[in-house]
Amino acid sequence: MLKKILDFWASVKLAMFLFIMIALSSSLGTFIQQNDSGSKAVFWLSEKLGMTHEQIYMWLVKTGLADMYSSWWFIALLVLFGVNLSVCTFYRLSHVYRQLKTPVTVNRNIFGDNSVTFEAGEDAEANVRDFLKSYTVVDEKDGETMYLAAEKGRFARSGVYITHLGIMVILIAALVGITVGFKGNLGVVEGQSDNTIVNANNAARKLPFSVRLDNFDVKYYENSVKPELYRSEIAIIENGKEISKEVMVNSPIEYKGYRIFQTNHGFYPNKDLSFIMNTGKEGSVKKIAVQFGKKFTVPGTDISAEVTDFAPSLGQDQKGELVNFNTLMMNPAAKIEVFDENDVSLGYKWVFQNYPESGQAGDMKIEFVDVIGAQYSVFSVTYDPADYLVYIGFFILGLGVVIAFYFRHERIWVRIAENGGKKEVSVHADRSKFRSAIPELLEKLKQSVTKEG
Repeated sequence: MLKKILDFWASVKLAMFLFIMIALSSSLGTFIQQNDSGSKAVFWLSEKLGMTHEQIYMWLVKTGLADMYSSWWFIALLVLFGVNLSVCTFYRLSHVYRQLKTPVTVNRNIFGDNSVTFEAGEDAEANVRDFLKSYTVVDEKDGETMYLAAEKGRFARSGVYITHLGIMVILIAALVGITVGFKGNLGVVEGQSDNTIVNANNAARKLPFSVRLDNFDVKYYENSVKPELYRSEIAIIENGKEISKEVMVNSPIEYKGYRIFQTNHGFYPNKDLSFIMNTGKEGSVKKIAVQFGKKFTVPGTDISAEVTDFAPSLGQDQKGELVNFNTLMMNPAAKIEVFDENDVSLGYKWVFQNYPESGQAGDMKIEFVDVIGAQYSVFSVTYDPADYLVYIGFFILGLGVVIAFYFRHERIWVRIAENGGKKEVSVHADRSKFRSAIPELLEKLKQSVTKEG
């Protein structure tokens, strides 16, 4: 009964079934974007099944497909695959261990139907030893008969099991990452900091550090609302110490085992904005920071000004009127009202960040450089304490594959005897793989010894 159980768990068929299931599940997890209720897959399924997006996403959540790699059934597949590999390895390891531990020995009775026998000259033994110079050789002599046993690549038999070990390390790393690691989103407004991430189930978790968004920049393709590049200048704050970093799309940063990705951005409508201005008369222009709705003095003059409105994407409609088209920071502009020394309004004008000349008035200018607090960044924060184990596992796996496929355990037995005043050589060989090439190997040895061909 025990043998049947072990045979089942050590079965190659079971291993292939579990491997295919894991591969198919991973492919499904690629098609269905994880933890994304607005993914293309949700819309596609909604259209095909005639259900609402919310119904589709709730179904994905219930089945575990919305967060597949953390679902109980995917973890179960990994555990079962790990059990299968472990049983398969240890069930057959004793036999391989004996082969690895035991060196080749002379075997006088091995020569038979699968052996090759041929006549050779007096230098037969020397030629045989020359052919076997890359092998480990042991010999015995019985009267006039010489027996030799040679082998190389005994370690090659461990390749499959080193591969198994690599896969086991990767599986363990994956399970640790799923059960102990975590991931979530962190949204931060420019000029502010936060240390709370929210996962797919809307559960909050505090980070041991805070992330402050110092500046956010986005560049759009010409005549398009599609961003070409966006990046965040952040400061990681822990125990009163700050470290400045820059996070870009597809270029995450790492900090003490945490990985921070730039995943999204947006416009945050509020009045707590800070504007960076280059303002003053020619020759005395200064860079200053001004607050929304608060007057400031233009350096070198008695004139004051105030930012009274802000538009992230200001442009002209078909009637030529200025309108804000969307909340994307495509063409930011600040509406600035100017006052004389008696605080009497002299009028207002829109100053565009992308067009510095829009703030020029005679020898005085108010150049809109940047705005802080108008945008926010969304970062994906992941923590995987076993991340390094994945690299170790792949290294071990790669080593095992190289050993298993590019090396072989090869053994050769040779008998050199006197027969009617001539040397008679009998050869037998064995390989751990590519056994069909054994006749070719024996032929090469024969040609080397007899100096034929």
